[in-house]
Amino acid sequence: MLSFLQGLDPDSRMFRFFSGATDLEAAARLSVDVDYSQRYGLVAVRGTGDEVVAHGLYIAEGAGQAEVAFAIADRLQGLGVGTILLAHLAEVAQENGISVFTAEVMSQNHRMIEVFRESGFPVEMSSVPGTIHVELPTSFSDEALARFEDRDRLAAKAAIRPILEPRAVAVIGASREHGTVGGQLFHNALEAGFEGVVYPVNPSADVVQSVRAYPSVTEVPDDVDLAVIAVPAPAVLEVARECADKGVPALVVISAGFAETGAEGAELQRRLVETCRAAGMRLVGPNCLGILNTAEHAHLNVTFAPATPPQGGVGFATQSGALGLALIDLASARGLGVSSFASIGNRADITANDFLEYWEDDDATRVALLYIESFSDSRRFSRVARRLGREMPIVVVKSGRSAAGERATSSHTGALLAASDVTVDALFEQAGVIRTDSLAELLDVASLLENQPLPTGRKVGIITNAGGPGIMCADACEAGGLEVPELPQEVRDRLGELLPAEAGLLNPVDMIATATAEQYRGTIRALSEWDGIDALIVIFIRPLLTRADTGAGGVHVRSGSRGDVRRRCPHPPVPGGRRTDARPGDAARRVARSAAPGTARVRLRPRRRGGGRDRRRARERERVDAARGDGAPPRLLRDPGPKVAGRP
Repeated sequence: MLSFLQGLDPDSRMFRFFSGATDLEAAARLSVDVDYSQRYGLVAVRGTGDEVVAHGLYIAEGAGQAEVAFAIADRLQGLGVGTILLAHLAEVAQENGISVFTAEVMSQNHRMIEVFRESGFPVEMSSVPGTIHVELPTSFSDEALARFEDRDRLAAKAAIRPILEPRAVAVIGASREHGTVGGQLFHNALEAGFEGVVYPVNPSADVVQSVRAYPSVTEVPDDVDLAVIAVPAPAVLEVARECADKGVPALVVISAGFAETGAEGAELQRRLVETCRAAGMRLVGPNCLGILNTAEHAHLNVTFAPATPPQGGVGFATQSGALGLALIDLASARGLGVSSFASIGNRADITANDFLEYWEDDDATRVALLYIESFSDSRRFSRVARRLGREMPIVVVKSGRSAAGERATSSHTGALLAASDVTVDALFEQAGVIRTDSLAELLDVASLLENQPLPTGRKVGIITNAGGPGIMCADACEAGGLEVPELPQEVRDRLGELLPAEAGLLNPVDMIATATAEQYRGTIRALSEWDGIDALIVIFIRPLLTRADTGAGGVHVRSGSRGDVRRRCPHPPVPGGRRTDARPGDAARRVARSAAPGTARVRLRPRRRGGGRDRRRARERERVDAARGDGAPPRLLRDPGPKVAGRP
């Protein structure tokens, strides 16, 4: 503490102690003389030697009131450190029965005055000659909470930007052999169309995949924003120190052999985090697959996955690298577009919460997907998810439901925190998060949410050309908490004019196996124009000798009552991508997930106006909004796909 006070410049000491001749030894002793109740102090430290860079203190004055004071290292002033200390001190003071903070601030100390004004607390200030008297409650107002959440969001975005949007990348451990992790990482980085520079670092090679290599990251001639490390675990620490010397702001450590392996690996991971924090570097991993960004200005792929998913609106973060590989493969097969992907592994530093806060301001991301095994900070997750959930759906697979699963989770990615499944469900419900049971269901729900407006209610209409699948779908809807209402007489009369006498007209509507494209078209229009349903699931079973373009596959609908919207059916998102093995029950469950309580409150973001396809769809949405006049999201369908389709 004494060294910290001695290191302050004369102006900072004057502002803190109102004198340039303060006895710093006595001041240091007073600063650490605390009882953790009526006298409470906090320090911010930096580096492996725990260098003190900031100090905050309150001293009770009686009657629920305490005086508060701060000192911040000169190089860190104006960066929000004082605000953070104030928030922590206020929380502790409130717990100890102190309801009001006071402070005396020299009128020339503009930065400290600004700290109080911008804190979000309802501050009262009064002026006396040469001094500003400050008074504020220790309870957090809504504005204060919003300010602190906004600071968290900005900090997370600043941390993720060099990871997903770097200008220069070094792949440390890049190999000439494509079959190795280092070889695939470097190959993918080159093939992704990255607009920046990719440097291979390999002390045993002069050239890697036709690119000049460097023996160390410190010998790379230019600045490096992101270092991707794929070397044996014992060598990672030294490589991280070299990155710190180079001034690299972010690391992605692919290497395994850390906390997931036991006590020795946990100690190695602790030292790695310590090295990163001392240098101000942010860390993804260790024990991860890598990261990927499909944004037009980034096109970054530093994973060792064999395939790259198409560009789209889904952001995905996963603790499991293997499931990340599966996701990329399945997303590519289903045509599900990804905006960015992150395998966070052991989450030694960067967590899924950071990516959620990054996606909050990312126009390219419309749906957030997570695979999590445990929570690093469940309170922060709940806070972020509640806020982000108002802008986009969050869909999660949370593993470790059983005791055996929890044991496997703790050894897989070094998870330290476990929670009962009941607690997790309560957390998700409170935050408005959609929970799915498998990766396949995660992708199916994501496909629906990415490509469809959310259902405004839980009433579903079912159209089918086969009775059995329609019954199965109705059962699955009821089991998922959806309603399958009986059609009113006027709708049945309209359908009776379109369909044969043998057709079932109650809901499900069974058009029987001979249903034509024209009958599908008319039935979809009739149910779409009825206000008694919020989602429509269309089932087509291809009969023998019936061509798809003469059945549901040939349907083209223009529905005037819902706006001049062109629709195609069947529609891919509900069952998931362009699969042809979708089941009616699966479609019902996807709709049920998307219509879960809390999900309907989400305001889906407008699709990015990137390529011509996106611009056409944006113009369609604008025309529909103008026709409806109520600002509600348009109800659009996409291209023909699998045999079962839905239209929320």
